[in-house]
Amino acid sequence: MIITMIVNARTQRKLQEYRIEHEKMSLRTALKSELVANKNSYELRINQLNEPDHENDHVLIPNKTIDGIYRTLLDKIGLLTEDEVEKILNAYLLMAELPYNIRILAGTDNIGGYQNEFIRIREKNIQQVVEKMHSSYLPKINDAINSIEKQLNNNKA
Repeated sequence: MIITMIVNARTQRKLQEYRIEHEKMSLRTALKSELVANKNSYELRINQLNEPDHENDHVLIPNKTIDGIYRTLLDKIGLLTEDEVEKILNAYLLMAELPYNIRILAGTDNIGGYQNEFIRIREKNIQQVVEKMHSSYLPKINDAINSIEKQLNNNKA
């Protein structure tokens, strides 16, 4: 009877360890996907903003951040390594700050759309949006992605 209890306890411990590892992998995969989507969005926006458009004197930038997965899984982020948590939080805090910084630059009278989903940037401010915001934030997003990938690759080995 005691041996059965010991074996059952060990089995339960192993099962719990497996569940936690699975949850970490799922968390990493989901956050990485969202971070890559943000990275791709920033890179595309940088390329589009660097192309001259002589027909318009402004461009429209989304007023929202892509962070639904992060917000949903934030309570589980403590399962990750300290390096991952630091870099992920840093990236998401910067991404959340971006629309505010753009609104400050553009002025509150340049927000529009059905639910204020766009910020209108005048041509004179486009380079500032590209260089001081999007381009300078990309390295932090890449750091977070690389930190997650490092752990994903360690678990494959």
